[in-house]
Amino acid sequence: MDIQKIIELGGVITFDDISHIDQSIDRSMIIDDLKEDLFQALFPHDQILDIGWYPEFSENGTFRISLIKAYDWEKPTFSDKAKTWEELHKAISSALKKLEI
Repeated sequence: MDIQKIIELGGVITFDDISHIDQSIDRSMIIDDLKEDLFQALFPHDQILDIGWYPEFSENGTFRISLIKAYDWEKPTFSDKAKTWEELHKAISSALKKLEI
């Protein structure tokens, strides 16, 4: 996860349970850490980057990456899913490109 990039873009991390997860081990070994609330950062202009695992604690789940504007959770500015850590990093990069700065 590119925490430095988030900070450079004006993000304030308000919740982070994802950074401590060891990305190098098999997902079945970390399934107890994969929950709906993994990461959240606030950005200028009432934007929120939100990351979670759905359904939580399920080996068949996926990361869900959302960029929310003006607290409108029903209509994200950006939404993507990722099955792997590599896909997650790509989706985060795409979400950050959609930020209004």
